[in-house]
Amino acid sequence: MNIAGCIVKKVITTSQDLEALFGTRLQYLGEVDFDQAADLERDEDTIDVYTNSAGCLIVYHVGQSFDISEVDEEIVQFVLFDLANSYFFEHYQQGTLQCRYMTTDDEVLEDEGNDMLQEGDEIEEVVGQVLDEFLQAPIAAQWTELTFKRYAFIDEAEQEKPRLPH
Repeated sequence: MNIAGCIVKKVITTSQDLEALFGTRLQYLGEVDFDQAADLERDEDTIDVYTNSAGCLIVYHVGQSFDISEVDEEIVQFVLFDLANSYFFEHYQQGTLQCRYMTTDDEVLEDEGNDMLQEGDEIEEVVGQVLDEFLQAPIAAQWTELTFKRYAFIDEAEQEKPRLPH
């Protein structure tokens, strides 16, 4: 699987909620399926959002990451990049780092904190467990069947870059 994203333990019901999370304006582009969301050729200036009554899954380009350290909610960011044999996982709770773990070619490059992920754990399995826990539903078993809402970052010269990218 080649996918990057974050899982937020927060109900996102409107585009304004998403704009507040990212600190930038967004434009709704329509619905996409999982294959389109995980496409390596996707536009880096878009995000794909699945939300339910407990939380949300936000998928973005596998080469993109965000600074989630200032998010008030509990949030996990992950990269599952099988093609490059690279995996990343970080968990923040109310702005405090709980865990950061990164491997490339089975070499541990970063291992900080000790909450959700321990050395030897399969990051893909832990991401699935977090997805189910945060969204309070068995989403991980069916996430390839999900429909997402795609949003684009609105590029305005006077506007700062989105708060989450770095």
